[in-house]
Amino acid sequence: MKLRSRTSTATSGTLVSTGIDYASLVPRAHTLTVGQLADDIGTSITEGLSRDEAFRRLETCGPNVLEGDEGVSAMEVLIKQLANALTLVLVAALALSFGVQDWVEGGVIGAVIILNTTVGFVQEYRAEKTMDSLRQLSSPTAFVIRNGESMAIPAKDVVPGDIIMIKAGDVVSADLRLVSVSNLELSEQLLTGESVPVAKSDETFKKEDIDLPIGDRLNLCYSSTIVTKGRGVGIVVSTGMNTQIGRIAEAISGKKSSQNQDADPEHFSKRARTKIMGWLYVFSQYQSSWFHETLRGLSTGTLLQIKLNKLAYVLFGCAILLIIIVFAVARFSIDESVILYAIAAALAIIPESLVAVLTLTMAIGTKRMAKEHVIVRKLDALENLGGVTDVCSDKTGTLTLGKMSVRKLWLAGDVNNTVEYVADTANDALDPGGGVVRMESNNVVVSPGSLHEGLSQAVRIAALCNVATIHKNMNGEWKSTGDPTEVALQVFAMKLGLGRTTLTRDSMDENELIEKDIDVEEQGSMPKRFELKLEHPFSSELKRMSTIYWDNEEKQTICLIKCAMERILDLSTSYIPSPIEDPFTVAPMTAAVKSAFHAKAEELASQGLRVIGMGKRTLLLDDAASIAREEAERNFTFVALAGIFDPPRPETLGAVRAFKGAGIVVHMLTGDHLTTARAIGESVEIIMPDAPKSAVMTAADFDKLTDEEIDALPELPLVISRCAPETKVRMIHAGKRRGKHLSMSGDGVNDSPALKLAPVGIAMGMAGSDVAKDASDLVLTDDNFDSIRVAVREGRRLFLNIQRFILHLLTTNVAEVVLLIVGLCFIANDGITSVFPLSPLGILWINMV
Repeated sequence: MKLRSRTSTATSGTLVSTGIDYASLVPRAHTLTVGQLADDIGTSITEGLSRDEAFRRLETCGPNVLEGDEGVSAMEVLIKQLANALTLVLVAALALSFGVQDWVEGGVIGAVIILNTTVGFVQEYRAEKTMDSLRQLSSPTAFVIRNGESMAIPAKDVVPGDIIMIKAGDVVSADLRLVSVSNLELSEQLLTGESVPVAKSDETFKKEDIDLPIGDRLNLCYSSTIVTKGRGVGIVVSTGMNTQIGRIAEAISGKKSSQNQDADPEHFSKRARTKIMGWLYVFSQYQSSWFHETLRGLSTGTLLQIKLNKLAYVLFGCAILLIIIVFAVARFSIDESVILYAIAAALAIIPESLVAVLTLTMAIGTKRMAKEHVIVRKLDALENLGGVTDVCSDKTGTLTLGKMSVRKLWLAGDVNNTVEYVADTANDALDPGGGVVRMESNNVVVSPGSLHEGLSQAVRIAALCNVATIHKNMNGEWKSTGDPTEVALQVFAMKLGLGRTTLTRDSMDENELIEKDIDVEEQGSMPKRFELKLEHPFSSELKRMSTIYWDNEEKQTICLIKCAMERILDLSTSYIPSPIEDPFTVAPMTAAVKSAFHAKAEELASQGLRVIGMGKRTLLLDDAASIAREEAERNFTFVALAGIFDPPRPETLGAVRAFKGAGIVVHMLTGDHLTTARAIGESVEIIMPDAPKSAVMTAADFDKLTDEEIDALPELPLVISRCAPETKVRMIHAGKRRGKHLSMSGDGVNDSPALKLAPVGIAMGMAGSDVAKDASDLVLTDDNFDSIRVAVREGRRLFLNIQRFILHLLTTNVAEVVLLIVGLCFIANDGITSVFPLSPLGILWINMV
């Protein structure tokens, strides 16, 4: 087998992908090795496709979408325009005018209805189209490797041969052949009907297994399925209608050739009848539910929706009341002149241009926000933003840059035997250049080739209990994949020559992936010291991650852990008293020792550093892959603390001040340690030095409080540390009980309930999962806290403009009504009819112009 002859599509933009039959690869993808599939489909596991090659394949294969989604329905928009309360009043006036055979007035009212409906239809249709296109920006994204660097792209731009990385909460964007997996499980209920998640593997099936049912092809992931656990990397083998879900959609729709459909007159007439019946059904359904929905709208919906619903009812009632008043003055002796006067009075109270202006205002607001990196997924979010009183934000990547770097590493030990190291951080947080200095030895720079065992133990934990990757792209720029905290730890390990790739086989090393399919004898003599047996991914509830490795040098199984400081102390039963002199001797963890370690953690946290604890243990098990998480994560030896710095964004302080100036309270809900959270909160002025004790709380303390105790607090906490998803939900409920209108940001799968419950749910576009985006109202494409400020400002401006416009309209309408009512007091020369101060045509002219 030729393993090194693959043409790299990442090295230049000159390769043209001709002659690749993607369809022929799909049925046998699960029986091909990773190397074979990469050769056949023309891609590189580590570099992916080049941008030019990806563009060519997108033109050849088409966008990665399912056909049949018609998008915005023009007929539904038109029916909505005709079925609103204000238009119905005009229709009633039209009927009365024609009823008394006033053709001129009826014609003008009809023209107004047509003009109002046309303008409203055009504007709302454009707005819906705009919203539809903007929603595409926040639709499921795919993290691909192109030109050697990872990037997020819209799922519709994925092409065969792309290398895709998936994690818990993602919606798989295409059919994939898995390259590497780590505890990967997917929900394939949409495809197979099975409700239990399926554990995936990257093992190649035998050629005789080519006809396996799709549910048994465990090395394949299918489009539209959801990742419930773990992570993985795969090669795209099919997209769009060529995926398994696309074939099902095609079979359900039963589509024939469009040429045959157009040529068949019987089919054309049948299709026309179906369309007409569909429109009638939509209209009848809209009308039947209109009364129920509008009644419900009096008490539910956004602030603006509730007010406008009430306004519509009041105006509708006023129109009827005015007609009754006119008839009563005429003593119900109704003739043509009385009817015309009643029509004039009813028209006077109706702001005919309200619907069109509201739609236009919403559309313009949506476009403006898209330019400011805020994608509006739900139109009512614009209205909700105008009423926001509190903003609840994450810290990492939102208030801060998300460019983390390890500043300090502290080796735990007895009082006189602890060692602290300080890393030299370059301008580029991903650059593993720069030295590491030992503080206790006259600032001597540590040589990567001569690390003592105590330091090596800590650095190995940082590198191996880690799934981030660091590499240089073709332009010589350092790029990374993974969580920013893990990236920082991996960069630190690389500074000292102990990066993950030097210790174990990396899941994204192309040579390793190819050798995976070769016999051991052919691999040569380059074994790595550690072999990954099991990974327990980071859990937002447990605040920890652990990995289990087989150590080929020591011939033992080890479990490595990194987690929150307080968690590692609870899980540790021993420590190393002298990490430099005797790194292999441990001692029991006493209360005094634990207190000293906790004090050091507080010292690091007070410097604004995120503190990560690290530990290790030996497992006396032959089959470590079967051990339960609860069994593995206990009885650790505490090794070290890492202090990671994540600088606040330059614009964050100004945004917080702007919020305060607008009367909006900013809350920071973070997973960091309490002291770290307080330091960052003070640096961006979320909390002031003289803030009360209740302004800063841990999630554990907040969750212990009953609803009554929370309501008794002077104010809701400004900073909550070690925040769990459930804490965010309680925060929203507490705000609602106080009459506050909160926005809540989040990025993880577990944040979805809080995002859905919050009046304004804001998901992160770059770091957020697809599940979180689906539950949100807004998506920040740059994950920037200042974008929230822009969104709130735009929401308030929109809300204020609508209020001003309504006030302007109603002022005119009220003046007209007063004039008409006063006119009832005057009798014409015939002694019978009332004076007409304004004709219906004049009223329409004033209202429309």
